[in-house]
Amino acid sequence: MPLSRFVLSGLLIALVGCNTTSVPGKNTQPNITSDLSAKLQQELPPLFTGTIQRQNEQSVFTPCGSNQQWQLVLDDNFWQQWQQLGSPQTLQASLSGQLVAGEGRGAPFRLEAEQVSRITTDQSLCQSSSTNYLLKAGNNQPFWSLVIDGQQASLTTPDGVDSYQLDEINHPADKQLQLVLDNQSGKQATLDLRAGYCQDGSSQQWLGYSVTLQLDDGQTLTGCGEQGQSLMQQQPARNWQGRDDAQQAGVRLVLDSNYQAKMIYTRETGPEVTYEGVWQPQKDQTLRVMFNQRMGLPTNESIPFRWKDNTLTADYRELQAGKAYFDKPLVLTTNDGSSREPATDNGSTATASGAVIIAPPAAQEVPAGESSFAQNETVLSGTGATAVPVPVPAAAASFSAGMLQASTQPDNAIEQTLRQFLQSNGGQASGTQYRYVKTDLNGDGSIDALVEMNWCDKSGCVWLVLQGNSGQYQQVARLEGFSGSVMVSPTAHNGWADLLVPSTDQANTYLSLEHDGSSYPARPATSNQQPDPSTLLQLKFDGDNWLTMP
Repeated sequence: MPLSRFVLSGLLIALVGCNTTSVPGKNTQPNITSDLSAKLQQELPPLFTGTIQRQNEQSVFTPCGSNQQWQLVLDDNFWQQWQQLGSPQTLQASLSGQLVAGEGRGAPFRLEAEQVSRITTDQSLCQSSSTNYLLKAGNNQPFWSLVIDGQQASLTTPDGVDSYQLDEINHPADKQLQLVLDNQSGKQATLDLRAGYCQDGSSQQWLGYSVTLQLDDGQTLTGCGEQGQSLMQQQPARNWQGRDDAQQAGVRLVLDSNYQAKMIYTRETGPEVTYEGVWQPQKDQTLRVMFNQRMGLPTNESIPFRWKDNTLTADYRELQAGKAYFDKPLVLTTNDGSSREPATDNGSTATASGAVIIAPPAAQEVPAGESSFAQNETVLSGTGATAVPVPVPAAAASFSAGMLQASTQPDNAIEQTLRQFLQSNGGQASGTQYRYVKTDLNGDGSIDALVEMNWCDKSGCVWLVLQGNSGQYQQVARLEGFSGSVMVSPTAHNGWADLLVPSTDQANTYLSLEHDGSSYPARPATSNQQPDPSTLLQLKFDGDNWLTMP
């Protein structure tokens, strides 16, 4: 849509604001207007702006100013509009959606588009910085333009310019937003926005809303509309810092304007641990930071931060195996003055010494016949996890010490594997009790499971090791002769992590289960290993939290 007059009319907002005259007796209700402005901002999802490229049967999205390429998921309707634009090799777009992890650990991120605000063959969209508005609507035949900047609305027609205030926000139908506006003179206007591609004339762009503006003098104006950059989306501070005194470590989070993110964990002794990925603003005043690289090696995890003033607070990180809660909240602050996010109290209090993500450093050599344990699915311990060297080859993923608690939620894929195991051994599945912990035991990027069966005697219980593959499991080992916690060592044999069981005869010593190339041994063997417990991943099985198969 040729929007030259439409776009330029937005420049009149400041002039209108400076010349608004109060009408005696008119209650402007500034607090109500402010509340409605905040509500409207909540209605509008954060936008990504960048370039879309068509590559065979797939498409990729490159954010403005970034070298990252995300797989872009769009509906068929988008490609119909793309064809009407001449099927160009590239398009520039602003759109909302959800960033999610790729299909495998370390894979590029995927952007699942939800609402397109603007697509255009014009390659200058990334250079535009004049989107200081929430919504813009209009048409050229006949000409009219309405620009809403969150505090007021400016309506431009051939008759002149009127200033309005936001009075109501309604949802008369699905995918429809209705805004009621009034002004100091008592005039009222109603703007209806319906999500859907809208094009005017022969322009080389599509906007994301079809709009109707109903004026109280009986005029009905139609046209197209687009979302601007929500005021809540103003770029957060770039640099955030935190401190974990218990670990004698500092944490730094860098959020670039092109959605790239980097988290650096620095101990007073030992190497830095660096995570790289992306960040995304959420409508509920949170920031979600996702990582697919850790020390240059593949990972798959994310951290949702609550954003209040100059503070980011996180209670947990999200892993393939589920949520892993920090021992204490991770708290990061900024002092650069660029954080303008409206404050909201989510009812949570965080300490200044939040727990952080840790990893023992890598050594240069690996003992013969051993490899490192590759996994990142841990609950972090705020009291242990001191840095000591462990054998890690350059090609393997890094290891995280910590603790995982047995799950209290049934897992259909695990139960299916248990049924197959029980049927092959003449057992009955219904009523069988079990509990499990998921983690990657062989470093292939798929989540495995260690299952404890409630078949116990004085010597211990029966355990099953399940190898994961694409969300399904296969039993690969049957263990017995111990109970309680199982420790995962950062070292491995034949590609599988060594499992350690605390000795009941001697404190601070462990019995070991080392993979022989075909399976783990049925019972743990005496071991001379005396590792520092803070370097191990504890799989915690305790209490009566058994699951019962239906």
